[in-house]
Amino acid sequence: MISDCKAVLFDFDGTLADSSEGIFKSLLYAFECDGKPAPDEATLRKFIGPPIYDSFKTLFGYADDKIDYMIEKYRERYRKTGYSETRIYDGIPALLKALRESGIKIATASSKPTVFIEKILQENGLQAYFDYIGGTQFDNISADKSVVLQNAMDALGVTARETVMVGDRLFDIRGAKRVGVPCIAVLYGFGSRAEFIEHGAEYIVETPAEIKTLLLGE
Repeated sequence: MISDCKAVLFDFDGTLADSSEGIFKSLLYAFECDGKPAPDEATLRKFIGPPIYDSFKTLFGYADDKIDYMIEKYRERYRKTGYSETRIYDGIPALLKALRESGIKIATASSKPTVFIEKILQENGLQAYFDYIGGTQFDNISADKSVVLQNAMDALGVTARETVMVGDRLFDIRGAKRVGVPCIAVLYGFGSRAEFIEHGAEYIVETPAEIKTLLLGE
């Protein structure tokens, strides 16, 4: 059990929700608008996790002057229908409820735009569990995950020693390490055990129930 935990920061995509359907379909729409063939699913899966600008640049090789166009086309579809093509993972509502009842503060700390996180949580009846919604703005070019985490801790009024990060990619682990927060890496998202071990996740779990056990000892 993790002792002295007063706040939990959750990544969103791949940690609280499986948002792959809406993200992939919106990506394919953007590639179609650009007249490019669709990447394979393995490549598409790597898109989830990093800031969107970084993904188009490093993963798909787009030049800086074309990335804004691709993001615009991606968000054109995601804003209309993609965000709603999201499934909250089984066990997450029960986990959030248990944390809330235990007096632990809850926030998101995601590279996803805040407006989409708020919409999805609200439409799934989960927004009331959160003390703070941490995400990015549409004009963020490259959102440093450690900055997102620090902003969330500041908003909650907690220190790194009182905080735990939960995420599913190496970016969550790196960001947590930069601000001195331990990271629980979840295998049900888009990362792998090898990735988590390589980047030094303090804890690796397979289900939301295991997160609850680590944090509450139940």
